[in-house]
Amino acid sequence: MNLEGYQTYKKAQVQTADQGKLILMCYEGTINFLNQAKLHMLERDTTKQKFFLNKAQDVLWELTGSLNFEAGEIAYNLDALYNYMIRRIVDADYYDNPSVIDEIIGFLKEIKESWEKIIQKKT
Repeated sequence: MNLEGYQTYKKAQVQTADQGKLILMCYEGTINFLNQAKLHMLERDTTKQKFFLNKAQDVLWELTGSLNFEAGEIAYNLDALYNYMIRRIVDADYYDNPSVIDEIIGFLKEIKESWEKIIQKKT
C-alpha cells in the first residue's frame, strides 16, 4: 500500500470512529510511539528517541485537553495520570532510562484494558 493510500485510510478510520474507539486509538498510538522511542533509546539514536517521545507527549496532551471534567472524579484522576506520564516521559528522555518508558506503557495498557471493558459493556 502506498503512503498516500495508507494516510487516507487512517484518516477515514479516525473520522468514522466513535469516541471510545478514538480513545483506544490514542492509547495504542502512544504505546507504539513509546515502543519506538525505547528502541531508538537503546540504539542511542537520540534524534529519533526525542521525536517519538514528543509524539507520545502530544497524544497525552490531546487526551488531557479532551477530558470532560463534568464527568466527575474519573476525569480528574485521568488528568493527574496523564500529567504524571508526561512528566515521566521527560524523565525518561533526560536520564535515558528505558525502564521509565516501560512504566508508562504499563499504565497505558491498564487504562486501555479498562476502556475496552467499558466499550464492550456498551455493545
